[in-house]
Amino acid sequence: MQRSVHLAHQFTRRVAFGLPHGTPLPDDPLAWAKAQLKRAPPIDILERDGTRRTDLPEWVHLLWRMDDVMHAFEKHRRLESESFGKARRMSKEQYQAERRRDIGIPYGQMEHWKEVQARATTALYGEAPVFERFWHFWCNHFMVAPGNQNNDTLVGPFQRSLREKMTGNFQSMLWHATTHPGMLVYLDNNTNTGPRSRAAREKWTANSINENLGRELLELFTLSPESGYSQKDVEAVTLILTGWRDMRPDKHHKPGVPLGTFFDFNHHEPGSQVVMGKTYSAFLRPSGKLEDLVADLAVHPATAKHLARKLCVYFLDDEPPLEAVRHIEQVFVQTQGHLPAVHAAVLEMCWAHLESTRKFLSPETWLLQTWNLMGLAPPRTAPLDERGGLKTPNVLGDLGQPLPRCPQPNGWPIRSVEWISKEMLDRRVRFMLVVTREWLQQASQPRQILSQLCEGHFAPDSPEKTLIQQVMAKGDLRAAHTLFHASPTLLWS
Repeated sequence: MQRSVHLAHQFTRRVAFGLPHGTPLPDDPLAWAKAQLKRAPPIDILERDGTRRTDLPEWVHLLWRMDDVMHAFEKHRRLESESFGKARRMSKEQYQAERRRDIGIPYGQMEHWKEVQARATTALYGEAPVFERFWHFWCNHFMVAPGNQNNDTLVGPFQRSLREKMTGNFQSMLWHATTHPGMLVYLDNNTNTGPRSRAAREKWTANSINENLGRELLELFTLSPESGYSQKDVEAVTLILTGWRDMRPDKHHKPGVPLGTFFDFNHHEPGSQVVMGKTYSAFLRPSGKLEDLVADLAVHPATAKHLARKLCVYFLDDEPPLEAVRHIEQVFVQTQGHLPAVHAAVLEMCWAHLESTRKFLSPETWLLQTWNLMGLAPPRTAPLDERGGLKTPNVLGDLGQPLPRCPQPNGWPIRSVEWISKEMLDRRVRFMLVVTREWLQQASQPRQILSQLCEGHFAPDSPEKTLIQQVMAKGDLRAAHTLFHASPTLLWS
């Protein structure tokens, strides 16, 4: 099916981040997008040519091995604990300087900078930008953010671990996300202890029930409140989750026990629990209750409906067409949550309903789109020592989405209306006025480039196109370029 040029460009913005100026449109945009779902591409802090950036210190790299992740997690916790004792022996200036050097820069800043930088540069220079958009969705769906128990080193590894699960079924992803130490720590399930567990009976711990993960497993990750589950169901799921903890290389680490996720039956609530009318028991499989529960939740009709609508709201419209939601829901059910098939169905619905739906871009997606169309790279500066310079997380923060510091477990807003305000729009315009100055200094033939961008992305009779041409005719390229990227067409996809 052929579409006009400006609609094909809209599709690349809807499901990816647009195409860099000068990149030819694919002959078949839908096939182009679907081809990017087949495998999980590599992710790293990249240069423009797609190679790994090598000018950073050796210690600035992404953590992949679980042992490395948990050692970094424990080291951060130890340094935090030790720093409070040092505060009594040092001057205020000495203490603040040492804390910034040993904790603030490596954990509070660098740990997040490298993950955000990898996320941005892989989206722009990686091999599958459509895959990246779906990854952003799942990172938001299974939100893990910094803030709890000095968990900074767990956030990025958790999010990246979801990538390989995107080529399998939802059940595998759900199990992985629920039991990953990043999620267990973020939602405090590593303190979730059964009231009749051995640890509670023998008073090994003062910890008790924590409903955070149990509630989110039902409310956010699977069924949604529309399914009609009750508070008793939340309590039962919480009991099933007792004993699922993180294993760190601390004094409690048992020799031979792998670091990462650890099921401690001594903290688990014995007996059976009933969730939505079904009884879950352990018997010969101590961890079997959670395995069975996740298996049931992953293929529940309410989960299919919830995820189908959420995907449609994320990619299509705040009020998506009912037939689009139903189609994706049917594919989810028929394939038992095979994610590549579900993602392909989303792309089909984006293509089919392109002209009747629209999405206001989140700050991150709009920023990546802007850099992509302009051919500008994200700021290279890393928060090392006291060096200044613009940094990617700070730019996102200025635009209203300070990755990865999401304030709530329900993730960043996915409804357009939640990103639209006078202040948020003003921030984007101000950003464009600043970045356009840089672009005008770098671009050769900026007037010609802007004219071509307008021809490609605007309909022939677009009033936005006419206005920008009028501003260009007056010689104000900076204002014209700002108007292009801050136009309704480029703010929405």
